[in-house]
This record gives sequence, C-alpha cells and structure tokens, in this order.
Amino acid sequence: MKKGTLKSSKEKIGLLEKLGFGAFAMSLDACNNFVSTFLLFFLTDVLGIAPGMAGSVSLIGTVWDGVNDPLIGFFATNRRFKNNEVARPYALWFALPTAAMFILLFTVVDIPDHFIFPYFVVLYLIYDTFRTFNMIPSGSMLTLASSDASERISLGVFISGGAGIGVVLATLGCWPLINALSGVTEDGKLINPRTGFFWGAAVVACIWIFGSLMHYFTSRERVLPEEGTKQQSSLKELLGLLLGCREWVENTLFSLFYDFSIIFVTSSIVYYATHVLGDAGAVTLIMAAYILSTLLVLPLVGPIHRKLGRKKTMCLSALFLILSKIYFIFFPTSLLAAISNALLVGIGVAFTINAMKTNLAEIADIISWKKGKRIENMIAAISTTVSKIGLALCTFTIGMVLEVSGYNGDLAVQPESAIHTIEALMGIVPMVTAGLMLLVALNSTIEKSVQKMNAGKEGA
Repeated sequence: MKKGTLKSSKEKIGLLEKLGFGAFAMSLDACNNFVSTFLLFFLTDVLGIAPGMAGSVSLIGTVWDGVNDPLIGFFATNRRFKNNEVARPYALWFALPTAAMFILLFTVVDIPDHFIFPYFVVLYLIYDTFRTFNMIPSGSMLTLASSDASERISLGVFISGGAGIGVVLATLGCWPLINALSGVTEDGKLINPRTGFFWGAAVVACIWIFGSLMHYFTSRERVLPEEGTKQQSSLKELLGLLLGCREWVENTLFSLFYDFSIIFVTSSIVYYATHVLGDAGAVTLIMAAYILSTLLVLPLVGPIHRKLGRKKTMCLSALFLILSKIYFIFFPTSLLAAISNALLVGIGVAFTINAMKTNLAEIADIISWKKGKRIENMIAAISTTVSKIGLALCTFTIGMVLEVSGYNGDLAVQPESAIHTIEALMGIVPMVTAGLMLLVALNSTIEKSVQKMNAGKEGA
C-alpha cells in the first residue's frame, strides 16, 4: 500500500467551531428542505405549470448536474486559495449569490405564459451551480477539521442537530409565515401565495447567509497534505479514484436511497395535508413531530454509534425508516398515523446523517492512504450531485404520477386516483427505498476498511 499523504490532526475541536458546523448544516438544510417541500407545489399551484412540466425543472437540473458538478469538483480539488485552504472559503464567496438566486426561484415575475417554464429552468440551473460551490465545505470540512474518529462523530451530531433545526425553520417556521402572509380560506387554501412564498424564501435566504458566514469564521482546515505532495489530477483520474473505491460506491447508494425515502415524503406532504387530510396547516404539526424526534434522539446518536459501530448504525437507521411506514400504510387518512410516521422517520434521519457524513470523511482518508491523493472537494461535489439527483428524480416522478393520476391544482376536490397516489408517495414508495438502504447497509465494508487502514498506518 502507498503511504497516505496526510498530515493528521487530533486536536480537540471547540464548542464554537462545532456550533459553526451546526449552523452551516442548518442553513443548507433550511434551503434544501424549502425547495424539496415547496418548489413543486409553487410551480403547480402558484404558477399554474402542469405537474409533469414542473417536475421536469428538477430533472433538467439533474442533467446539468451531470456536467457541472464533476467540473466544479475537479476545479476545487486542483485549486488552493492564497491561505493554502481548499474548501472553507467557498462558504464565504458563494453565500450571497446562492441566496439571491434562491429568492428568485420563489418570485413570481410578470412574463408571457410561454416563457415561464424556460425562465424557471434557467433560474434553477444558475441556483444549482452556485449551491454546488457553496456546499463544497459541507462535504469536505468534516474531513479537514480533524482526523480523529471521535471528533468526527461529535461533529456529525452537531451537523445532524443543525440539519434538524434547518428543517424546523424551513417548514415549521416558513409554512405558518407563508400562510399568514398569503391568507388562508376556510377550506385551507392559500389566498395570495405569491407574497407568502417570496417572503418565506427571503427568510430562508437570510438563514443561508448566516450559516455560511458563521461556518467560515469559526472553522479551520487542520488536515493537510504532506509537503511536496502532487495535488494536480486530471478529471478522468479523479473520477476513476471515486468509482474504483468500493466504500464510496456503497455510501453513494446508501445516500441516494435515503434521499429517495425522505424526498418522496417532503415533496408530497403539502399535497397530502391539503388534499388528503383537508388541512394545509397539518404540515406544521407533522413536521413538528419529525423534528422533535430528531432533536430528542441526537444526544444518543454518538454513544450508540460508538457502541454498535458503523454498519449496525446504518442498518438501524434504515430499519427506523421502514418501520415508520407500517402504521401509515394501513391508515393513510389518519393524522395520528402521519404523526407516527414522522416521529420514527426523525429518529432514522438522526442516525443516517451522522453515519453518512462520517463515512465521507473516512472515504477521503481511505483514498488518500491507498492512492496518495486528497480529493475531499471532488467527493463533496459528487456527493452533492447524488443528493440533487435524488431530489430531481423524486420531484419528476411525483409530478408525472400526479399528472397521470388526474391531479389538478385548480380542483377543490381531487379525484380518488390522485388521492391514492399521494398516499402511496407518503407510504409504500419511501418504504421500498428504505428497504434498499437496508440491503446496502447489510453489505457495507467501510468499517472493515477503516480498521485495515488504521492498522496499516500504525504498522508503517
């Protein structure tokens, strides 16, 4: 084996820096969940775009991701800033541009109807490109902040907590704000959603800026390449390092199926509350249950993770997501079943995020140890691509199946076929994808690989 080109750091990370990681995760998840929860609904029910075309916005973005994410990852991997850092400054430079494009994504403009779809496609592509740059530190800094496994797990807990708070701010906070600014009819319909969505997006954009800047000013890159290490690599070489790493492929599949399981629910929940439960305000109650369980279980994540190990923790997270659907599938019109669903999902999410983030940090170490290359930024960019592919495919699928089922945003009462489709998107579909998560977790090899790497370093 090649000697890893790594200056390790086991320095203890202070509370303020951990809070900075949490704030960054909060800002990213606030924006990502706002998009996954509200964008499709905004396009169909506010702009009047057909569900199939609305879903295509994210799908087209995925095609663009296939081009821009590897290029951005390649650029970031081969570039160092003047202070010799590789990731942290992106949180500073792209905070404002990303926030501005995010607001425009939920702003209604007075243009001819035939320009609305292409306008929002272009807007989404620009936003997505800026977001990719802004998210590079989220995938790289856990690796670069420390090489100590315990510190990484601890950081993962703060990241999970910040992500949970981000969901609270995006859904529990912004949905009532959207309702208040829009006005709501007696049957739960929004009266003036243009105003509500614009100001809701503006609030989340401010959160994005705050989290990005706090992370930048409180964090440090401590894990650095050895002096004289050759860092320049071709795009083909970088992609080959990733695709040739079994641990990365496993974690990517695990992450993708996780995204499917969560996004099907978050992108359908407004439709579900509005048309199945008949109360759009139920979104707040359901999401509150989801976030409450996530935050309550977070103090247990680190100790359980250390006791069970990575593989068993990944299996546990998938099992919670599977179990969350059983009661709901039999009683899909019950608010109690929806809340039970959310409570168990929240527990699964807390364990999943921690495991995935720690996996990514250790995958960077494994590749460095085996191949002598530090490629955190490439890993971050491609992992972002996977997350966005999950969002795009789910959004496109939801839009298409709603259209096929006869869904029409102008109807006060949806056809029975559309109701059953929404129920399936909240229950059986994410249950199947969580089952695929479990299959990947059962065959995970990263825990053994890390043990082998650590033994190799000690014997070197």
